Amino acid sequence: MPDKPIAAKVLLTGATGMVGRQVLTHLLASPGVGEIVSIGRRQTGASDDKLREILHTDFLDLSPLASDLANIDVCFHCLAVYQSQVSKKVYFKITCEYQQALTDALSTASPAAAFVLFGAQRARTDGRGMPFARVKGQAENLLQATNFPRKYIFRPGHIQPTGKRKPPGGIYRLVMLPIMTAKFAKNPAIGITDSDLAKAMVKVGLESTEESKIFSNLMIREAAASG
Repeated sequence: MPDKPIAAKVLLTGATGMVGRQVLTHLLASPGVGEIVSIGRRQTGASDDKLREILHTDFLDLSPLASDLANIDVCFHCLAVYQSQVSKKVYFKITCEYQQALTDALSTASPAAAFVLFGAQRARTDGRGMPFARVKGQAENLLQATNFPRKYIFRPGHIQPTGKRKPPGGIYRLVMLPIMTAKFAKNPAIGITDSDLAKAMVKVGLESTEESKIFSNLMIREAAASG
């Protein structure tokens, strides 16, 4: 009989966020995952033998977690913040500086890991466009400059929440979300549900062998629908 495939050890950031929580759900359900190391400021509330949660406050210094970052097969970086919730300086810090600190530490502890980045549809890697687009683009550039053998960037359009976790901000939840929900119902191609986005991220991170790829909203929908 062939040897049983070795279950992956994965690293997850942002597991309490709207998308990160869905990624965690899919990872917990995946037979291909043997251990999940979740790094965050808060507990997820999930309970599973293969989940190990690490509470950490300084995301610019991950040196105390060097042993925890060893032997990681796939990293799912879902740590993000809405630009309307913080200053431009803090938005850049969380989006780019936290990611840089993570990739620096992970490339030392697990240089062969695959890296899956939760990005944005309007990211601009040429330094042009609105501040949001430029910062998201810079985060992509930082990842592409690393030596990880497999790098996958996901650029979803509208993300339709399906669980209890909703985007922050009263104006968005009360005004924009109902509008976008109605648009999404009429034309699902403008976006994807948070669950299907997570499904696609997990599937690609665990199964894809391509060295580097940017997934558009359409490609994410196709990956989620492929099983």
